[in-house]
Amino acid sequence: MQEIERLRQLILEPPRALGALPASEVRVVGPDDSIGMALDHVRTRGFSQLPVYDGGGYAGVLTTNAIARWLADQLTRNTGIAEEEPVSHVLRFAEPGEDAILVPRAITVVEAIDRLSRGRQAGQLTTALIITENGRRTDKPLRLVAPYDLPVLTAALAIT
Repeated sequence: MQEIERLRQLILEPPRALGALPASEVRVVGPDDSIGMALDHVRTRGFSQLPVYDGGGYAGVLTTNAIARWLADQLTRNTGIAEEEPVSHVLRFAEPGEDAILVPRAITVVEAIDRLSRGRQAGQLTTALIITENGRRTDKPLRLVAPYDLPVLTAALAIT
């Protein structure tokens, strides 16, 4: 009977994604920051996505895929790697649809799984969710949720 009640509660009030995921620092870069600085975050912290925020708020997400395409472009131009190149220039190498989805703090585990999985089912790339207070571009990022986090989110709904 206790298990049935737990399942009922899980259905009626699914856990919030922020509560189900371990705390994680969100590092952001600005469009005018150097790619060298962004690469330092990738190298030292293992990040594969970095939210880009300008003075007005969210401006995009810098991915290691975009960085790789930019690097390939740099090498074919024989101009070498420009560590001082601004992040905004590297963002131009993102594929269409390679962007994060801004979501509010109240997003549930079920909704987060759905949002991360929806694009994959359609053969598109969902890079990440950025949880903010209200899901607005001008809100400070609280947590970046990547497809890598799907097993933790799914485990939060585990039915024993």
